[in-house]
Amino acid sequence: MYQTALLILSGPIRIVIESIGQYLSWTNEKVAHRLYVKLEPELCKPFSKSDTISLSRLSAAVPVLYDKASFLCKNVDVRVLLGNNEHSNLIRDKKFNFDAIITNNDNHKDINNYVERNFGDSCNNVIKLDCKNIHCEELASNFYEFKTFKTVCIGGTFDRLHNGHKVLLSEAVLKASEELVVGVSVGDCLKRKTLWELIEPIEKRIEEVTNFLCEIDPSLRYEVVPITDIYGPTITKPSIECLVVTPETKIGGEKVNIERKKKGMPETELHLISLIEDKDHTQDEEEKLSSSTIRMHLLGKPLKMSKPSCKPNKPYSILLQGHPLFGKSFIASRFQVSSIPVLSCDEIFYAILKKDDNLKQQILKEFPSLCCCDDGTIEYEKLLVECLKSKEKKNWLAQLVLIKIKSALKQVFDIYSKEGTQAIIINDSSFFEGCNLGIEMDEIWAAILPIPQCTKLIEEHYKFTEEEAVELINSMPSNEQYVAAANILFCNIWSLDTTQNQVNRAYSYLKSIQTST
Repeated sequence: MYQTALLILSGPIRIVIESIGQYLSWTNEKVAHRLYVKLEPELCKPFSKSDTISLSRLSAAVPVLYDKASFLCKNVDVRVLLGNNEHSNLIRDKKFNFDAIITNNDNHKDINNYVERNFGDSCNNVIKLDCKNIHCEELASNFYEFKTFKTVCIGGTFDRLHNGHKVLLSEAVLKASEELVVGVSVGDCLKRKTLWELIEPIEKRIEEVTNFLCEIDPSLRYEVVPITDIYGPTITKPSIECLVVTPETKIGGEKVNIERKKKGMPETELHLISLIEDKDHTQDEEEKLSSSTIRMHLLGKPLKMSKPSCKPNKPYSILLQGHPLFGKSFIASRFQVSSIPVLSCDEIFYAILKKDDNLKQQILKEFPSLCCCDDGTIEYEKLLVECLKSKEKKNWLAQLVLIKIKSALKQVFDIYSKEGTQAIIINDSSFFEGCNLGIEMDEIWAAILPIPQCTKLIEEHYKFTEEEAVELINSMPSNEQYVAAANILFCNIWSLDTTQNQVNRAYSYLKSIQTST
């Protein structure tokens, strides 16, 4: 397997693109990390942006190529090179380094000369594609003169750069003759996104976008900046002539032109492009290639690796955190089905309360508003709400009960240790969150919920007003705090199948940890 390769496809683009699926399937078996693709109809006459007919052909071919790559090369970073690299800084810096040159062209000498001239690298490992079994016919098409603009702008979140992003950025690159301005969303505007807490830092997203653009066309000037709204530099930079939009962002583009008109700026031309369909999406995922779906697929996977356990003959201990109604008990139950023991701090506390009448009386004295249920037990959820509202009351209860919880946990933990159990999940209690439970934890897992869903659940479950629900949420650790602490994250707002997929991924990871130790 090659880590990085360059796929050079010569000949009419319309014919080449018909065979691109077979070419990508073949190269996917040879390339492990990154595949650069260069569509070059004539090697002796490199592609030029002044050729508007060729631009239109390339504009039509790029989405098809990335679409095919999305399901034929799932684990390979495919990048279609658009510019003419000759005499660019990339050659002087020798940024490109190919382990192999793969091509459908028969003339290896021409290929070597082309690569050295355009990429500053002479790679002797030239592999000829087997074109004998590739059947294709030229597509009928009505290509047109492709309109370009000196300065083009595009905006987006660009989290975990995927093939959908690459199509958007590539089209913007083709439309720009001198400069491309890219706005990368940051701040409160991200909070409408699915699992926004997992969005990469703005610095990393800007760096990824910049690196991608400089690779696919080093001839342009790039201005990649953070934006906090839909406008960004579009209403401060009069030189922007074209705004590349999708069906989802077209309304935002129209608002940009309204604001530009108010400021006396010329309107931008809105260039609309289609999104790439995600052919493997489930019922809970978006139909398009989406960063939201990528973030969903991170659930149940390690966000950060744990240190190997140094506890001989002790189970691998996992603390599962999350506030009431966040779904952690349901998630824990799915692991129990897979024969992984779950020790619930809430259940242990509840059992202690039922048996210890003296403890119950002490709690009722401290919380006089609580009343007992018909069977003589304390109304557990009312006690929980009181403790969540008051840090002082929560600390008082923890001091009173925690030693009993620790003792019970240790007894059960020791029993499992003697039985040779490999892993145990300890389902934390909101009463004692942040307290030392007396057992050394190998990992922390967490369940989170989007704040709007959490607010609604609290309102319905506890019969709270919206204001009371918001106040209660604000008294608890934030989703960001859970994400920062967690090795693995879960979110239980979709179908049972989606939740089970998260559990399955975590279970597979846990088994791999046990095997390695």
